[in-house]
Amino acid sequence: MGTIRQGANGSFSGKTGSVIGASWKGIDYIRGLSRKRTKAASEEQLIVQARFYAMTKFLMPITPILRLGFGQVKSDRMTPTNVALRQNIDKAVIGTYPNFELDYSKIEISSGSFIGGGATGISASLGLLSINWDVTLNTLYQSKADDQVIILLYQPTANEFMTAPTPPMRADGAIDITIPDHLLGGKGHVWIFFADRKGTKVSGSTYLGEVDLL
Repeated sequence: MGTIRQGANGSFSGKTGSVIGASWKGIDYIRGLSRKRTKAASEEQLIVQARFYAMTKFLMPITPILRLGFGQVKSDRMTPTNVALRQNIDKAVIGTYPNFELDYSKIEISSGSFIGGGATGISASLGLLSINWDVTLNTLYQSKADDQVIILLYQPTANEFMTAPTPPMRADGAIDITIPDHLLGGKGHVWIFFADRKGTKVSGSTYLGEVDLL
């Protein structure tokens, strides 16, 4: 049974007859009860579903990073994760149905206008992933020495992500991250972005490329 809120003219929550009332992100809405599909999905629908699944499978494990990376994108109707999905599906899902793949170089894990780290370098040797960035501060963008540096590594063979145990700061200029033994021997894809310490300013992510994890 539905519950009426704010009097007879207000919204309601729960099931009433053939409709359901609910609220999401402060928006009240009514939807009909789901109906069982009686008609097979068209090829176009299957293609859309497959593209969505390919990107969702990749992004869901890094939801906490996406909350920061896309947290400043203004959207009253979408979560940061859904914004990330929307921006990446069209750009980074390649190939033909049903054999879709991801173009890692086009995947974005953050979106914003905060200043990044300038020139960056990356290498892997003796079980360490080494990354460096520019520490120069920018008065116009109000960058700070204690800005967070978010680094993400993805190893496709193991289908596993890793980050620095504690995000380094802009002033550090470099970091060596220990690569777990089970990720060594394959190739890794690496991204980086910058955020102020409160997470209220975020840069766009930079794809640093593919690296042999030695």
